[in-house]
Amino acid sequence: MSEKGELAAMEPMFRAIIEGGGVFTLKPRGSSMRPTIVPGRDSVSIVALNGRAKKYDILFYKRPDGQFVLHRVAAVLADSYTLCGDYQVDLETGVKEDWIIGVVTEIHTPKRTLTRGTRPFLAAAKKRAFNRPLRVLWRGIRKLLGK
Repeated sequence: MSEKGELAAMEPMFRAIIEGGGVFTLKPRGSSMRPTIVPGRDSVSIVALNGRAKKYDILFYKRPDGQFVLHRVAAVLADSYTLCGDYQVDLETGVKEDWIIGVVTEIHTPKRTLTRGTRPFLAAAKKRAFNRPLRVLWRGIRKLLGK
């Protein structure tokens, strides 16, 4: 079964946990949040989002096509969010409140735990946001070179 299929099968359970005020722990498999979250190694703690998300938060959401996504908030708009994976260059605009399942409160790696709102968490987020234009440039150069 694919990760999408596994998450879809678990959706009633993790929604009940999150909506009931609990913490759902997920071990992401996708690479879009590298190097902050290494797939298959790191895990994240997800809780219900109370109020609006803030820039640099990591949201767990479900797109209308059924795909589950874990991406960082790049911009907070009046009626939506702009998000982007830490390893990606393309911004996803128009992410609606009703897509959001929860917010990541902790990232667990073998060496440390990053907690939402702390200096280490924000430093990692700002570093990835700062490097995004460089990733865009680098990928453009690689495309021109045919790699």
